[in-house]
Amino acid sequence: MADISLPVSSMARRAVSADQPRAATGHAWLSRVLIMWLVLVLLLLVIDAPMIAVGRFGDPDDALRLMEVRDLLGGQSWFDLHQYRIAAPAGVPMHWSRLVDVPLAAMILVLRPLLGGALAETAAIVAVPLLTLLATLMLVGRLTAKFFDTETVGIVCLVTAIGGPLLFQMTPMRIDHHGWQVVLALAALNGLAARDALRGGLVIGVALAALLAISIEGLPMTAVFLGVLALRGFLGEPPTRSFAGLATASVALALGSVAIFLGTRGIGDLATHCDQISPIHLALFGVVALGTTQLITLNPARWQVAAGLLVATSAATLALYLGVAPQCRGGAFVALDPVVYHYWYEGVSEGMPFWHLPLGIAIETVGVPLVGLVSVALLWLGSDDAQQRAWWRDHGLVLAGALLIGAMVARASATACGLAAIPTGAIVLRCIIGLRTVPPLRRVLGYIGIFVMLMPPLPVLAWNKIVAAIPGQAHHQTPTTGITPTISRCSYRAAAQALDRLPATDLFLPLDIGPDILVRTHQRVVATGHHRGAAGMHDVISAFLGSPDEAHAIIARRHATLIAVCPDIPEPANYVHYAPNGLMAQLLRGQTPAWLERVDLAPGSHILFWRVKG
Repeated sequence: MADISLPVSSMARRAVSADQPRAATGHAWLSRVLIMWLVLVLLLLVIDAPMIAVGRFGDPDDALRLMEVRDLLGGQSWFDLHQYRIAAPAGVPMHWSRLVDVPLAAMILVLRPLLGGALAETAAIVAVPLLTLLATLMLVGRLTAKFFDTETVGIVCLVTAIGGPLLFQMTPMRIDHHGWQVVLALAALNGLAARDALRGGLVIGVALAALLAISIEGLPMTAVFLGVLALRGFLGEPPTRSFAGLATASVALALGSVAIFLGTRGIGDLATHCDQISPIHLALFGVVALGTTQLITLNPARWQVAAGLLVATSAATLALYLGVAPQCRGGAFVALDPVVYHYWYEGVSEGMPFWHLPLGIAIETVGVPLVGLVSVALLWLGSDDAQQRAWWRDHGLVLAGALLIGAMVARASATACGLAAIPTGAIVLRCIIGLRTVPPLRRVLGYIGIFVMLMPPLPVLAWNKIVAAIPGQAHHQTPTTGITPTISRCSYRAAAQALDRLPATDLFLPLDIGPDILVRTHQRVVATGHHRGAAGMHDVISAFLGSPDEAHAIIARRHATLIAVCPDIPEPANYVHYAPNGLMAQLLRGQTPAWLERVDLAPGSHILFWRVKG
């Protein structure tokens, strides 16, 4: 590799002319991946040990996911995804997939005879996210080894772990589905890199089918992959032009989606749902598969004919969707109750565009993938091999699509960070090698530049620290620019022990603490923060925002006998902000209505309880 003797800002540009490192041979890259994974596992276990010890989940969805797995192992039907202790007795039908439950349930079943039920659950909820991280590193490592040496594989694994949005989804006890979405998108990217179009298309189609079964939010990413495959077909010159990859991926997507639907959902619910794969979506995938296979059958010599077929297929797909499911044109949450949409959904920052996030998180959300996109451009410019230039073009298009999706839905940026790791790691290693021969000052500046490449929020954090250190200036700091959340003092475990000694009843709780209480007790709750239980969510929000008399009517209608509030999490503060004289605000000020009685049910838990009189 050629020496680089410029600061990092110009070093990356010079890197495009550096000799391409030789691809890793054999399976030597596997050892690098395993070493990096073991180091990360050790670090994550040490960092998260306090949370693991007290069983504190990082997100309510993780607690409810464990509840879903418990219900399955307890005898609830594989095809029944109702949570019957939410809004009892009817319960709430969840839109989640059993695919995510399988590794958790399997590990618990294997470990239960050895460790007992409680320890088996703990081991599973700690290990499964770490295995998800291993799958992620294996996929980026395998793809890196196709183009670079084993040293680059190690750096790419490090870059993958540094991406905060990605790593958050794979920390111990993070058992919700978002980590698996990253894994499946990376599996599709590996399929895109396959030398054989049919085999690669098969991998892409199956991976996308699983991705969509887990979350319908994968639809835009699916369109990106199919779009790149279509572009490949157009860029080929007759007679070598081939849409085999596109057709194979489309057929595999259609057939794989049908198989997963029947295997995980059965035929008991064939209604159209906007928030999960339904028969209408299976029909859409079938239309796409039929249209793309026509390209193989007809094999048009003129690209205009191929384009016309794809346009006709797209138009037919769109017409079918809007004709059969017009209610879904605005997305999965368009039909939400206005109260729930405003006071709950708009406050779920992970589902919002990046500009709704605190500044540090917003910069990381788009900054990490953007650095990857620039790195792809540099690698494309620096490659003399036509096949590699074509690959970096395709990789760049997929990453650009993921970046745009992540910019609009913040939680999707985890996928973009995973896709960005390979090009970013490759450029970072070249910069590091180049810095070995430059003067000390330039070397220091270069390393600072690398740190900023890998962690774009660093300048914001540094500025906040400087401002906070200036006497009389700390109060000017905007609290939303930080990236470290406040840790609640509430002990759900202590509260649950007290609640579990009481007869089963309906609890009236803020939405975010419901899953933690459910997973630790035999009690029922009126609602949790899951949109299919919108009626209960409406009542909880309206009661806490409303006057004591209005709240009393709602709570009586719901037959709730206890109110519990964790006072130092964001949800109660939001109610106080929107309704300074509402029920929540009065309760937190110590003003107890006549129909309630303050009870110290769980001393030391920091959770406040009120009993509903009568």
